Amino acid sequence: NGYTFIDGILQLSVFIIFAQILVLIMWSLYTTEKKVTDPQEVEWGLFIQYVEAYLNNVDSIMVQKSQPGIRFIKEGEEFDVEYASNVIRKQKNRLGNEPLLLNVQALKVSMEGQNITFFVTFFNGQQKEHTMYVTYSK
Repeated sequence: NGYTFIDGILQLSVFIIFAQILVLIMWSLYTTEKKVTDPQEVEWGLFIQYVEAYLNNVDSIMVQKSQPGIRFIKEGEEFDVEYASNVIRKQKNRLGNEPLLLNVQALKVSMEGQNITFFVTFFNGQQKEHTMYVTYSK
């Protein structure tokens, strides 16, 4: 009626199962933290959020041929979101520059219907893609 060999094996098995679960949880937390704190991921998320906010209630929009990017008219103002000198920038009425995304090697934009897709290649070789829905003013 004491501590038996079978009891020891069962307790060891339960301990090993909990240890494996703990390792999986720690690995998941590590990879999530690494992705969330990556500055490039944060910049990409902010870029997407910023551009999507501008693509609501536009009067007209077009993909530029001469310089990769888009040109749209909203409330009588003309805006460009385009690639220039390793930066994706925003211009208003073709004046000034507001950098939106840095360390960009290449930008490709395609438009299908009301969907605009940005394909971005960074200098570290990482590639990002995001599709945005454009709404037009009435």
